[in-house]
Amino acid sequence: MGLSVVFWSPVPGQTGTTSNIVALSALLGLEYSSYLLLFGHLQSRRASLEQALIRRRTQEGDELAHAADTGIDALERLLRNRKLTPAMVRDYTIPLLKDRLDLLPGSNKPDKVFVPGMKDVLPLLLETARSSYDLVLIDGGSGTGSAWTQTLLQHADLVVVNLNQNRLVLDRFFGHQEADEQPGGKKRILVLGQYDRYSSYTAKNIARMYRVNEPLLPVPHNAGWMDATREGRAIDFCFRNRNVPRDHENHFFMQSVRVLAKAVIEWAGLNKPFFGGKGE
Repeated sequence: MGLSVVFWSPVPGQTGTTSNIVALSALLGLEYSSYLLLFGHLQSRRASLEQALIRRRTQEGDELAHAADTGIDALERLLRNRKLTPAMVRDYTIPLLKDRLDLLPGSNKPDKVFVPGMKDVLPLLLETARSSYDLVLIDGGSGTGSAWTQTLLQHADLVVVNLNQNRLVLDRFFGHQEADEQPGGKKRILVLGQYDRYSSYTAKNIARMYRVNEPLLPVPHNAGWMDATREGRAIDFCFRNRNVPRDHENHFFMQSVRVLAKAVIEWAGLNKPFFGGKGE
């Protein structure tokens, strides 16, 4: 049985949560032999994942990618009809790296329609996906005001908490002023997204200020990476920059994502030999 990893942030739109999960997925797929599923769900989060990982297709290709018989909507129908088996999940995904990384497209339905209809079957769907993959990676959004986000966090094996260097965000999170808004009782990894290493709020300083006794991993802002995610070139960017020298402009970004990837893969007990393949 595989494990589920939910990327979550206490605040919306500031910490690079989606960018971070895309970078992690791409590098894990390129450098480790585990089989990964990037689990799309809400329509409101679908576009950003697919934009980062899939180049613009022909009209025919777009229609295929958004057809009713792909993605989470199709799995939901099969599950309700008691026809879904673990081996079938891959048939409804988009393969990004053969036998290493698949993308499950999110719903075509508006969130307000999708969420109420899915809440009762989500746990079984996640269990089925974990039976097919070593890791299921999920963009869980932000806050805990949403019942959907609460459900994702409840069923997570690991929560990757995405923070930034904003003092207000850090005070609220580490000061436990909003303890009810934190995922409780879960194994977690802390990430500083959109990181600026020249800020006085370095990872080491933040760890000292807030007495953080767990890993606090930076993932820096990188203009080239952001351009790549807007053009469907996320995997290509990671492949081309995997072995850049220390003085290269993308070295710090790639090394930071690699440290995060190693932390996740070692937590999962999946530290298999490097594959070393390139994107399909």
